Amino acid sequence: MKEGYVQSARHGGIHYVEAGSGKPLVLLHSNGASALQYRFTLDEFAKTWRVIAMDMPGHGDSDPITHHYSIEMYAESVVDLLDGLKIERAAVAGDSVGGSICIALARDHASRTQPVVISECPLRAEKDWLATWPRIEASYSDPTQSMDEVKARLREATPDILARWNIDRRKAGAWAMIDVMRAMREFDAIGALKKFKGPATVIIGAKGNALSNRAAYEEAVGKSNIAVLEGCGHFPMLDDPALFVREVNRLLAGATK
Repeated sequence: MKEGYVQSARHGGIHYVEAGSGKPLVLLHSNGASALQYRFTLDEFAKTWRVIAMDMPGHGDSDPITHHYSIEMYAESVVDLLDGLKIERAAVAGDSVGGSICIALARDHASRTQPVVISECPLRAEKDWLATWPRIEASYSDPTQSMDEVKARLREATPDILARWNIDRRKAGAWAMIDVMRAMREFDAIGALKKFKGPATVIIGAKGNALSNRAAYEEAVGKSNIAVLEGCGHFPMLDDPALFVREVNRLLAGATK
């Protein structure tokens, strides 16, 4: 694994790690995480792809954000990363907010990013966001979480996972993490799903946040482009890294518009 930076005029320094060779696959992490959320999958992905895991702006070792970012702006940062690495087109897989970014990429930048894998991205109406907002603020206003809090979200939480989890959340900070949730709340993901210009696929954790949206995703991308991962929750790359890699590879190989 090696790491580097791309300097973007719009988004500052964008940090990434990469491994392998071949066609490029970009991995987008969830809110409050970093490229290292995929550390258990990189070696396996590298057998097939030139796999590139990026730190989204305001996270990891990318430059901090100093104002509100929209999902569309995060999508622009992915395109700027590709420009900086002189990559014409790449497959992209993203989890949670990374999935929202993949939806925006499939709508606005399909010539550069296809196919996409939308992993564990909940589709909430405004009333649902309003109902869950107090829990969201409570979850992200304190970056450091306890082992019990992390265990509640993962199949198995180890001391190593807890340490990385909290390092990444502290690097992002409370304001940036809550701002990401604001971006997801403002983004019309359901409307964007109807405006895809390229092939898209979906991963849903059988114990995750997006299971209730399965019908909407089936309507948008087709049943054959969806995988439900048994035993996985909102973070399948941590719950079952081998299964996540296998299903991402399968979906990308068979992606249809």
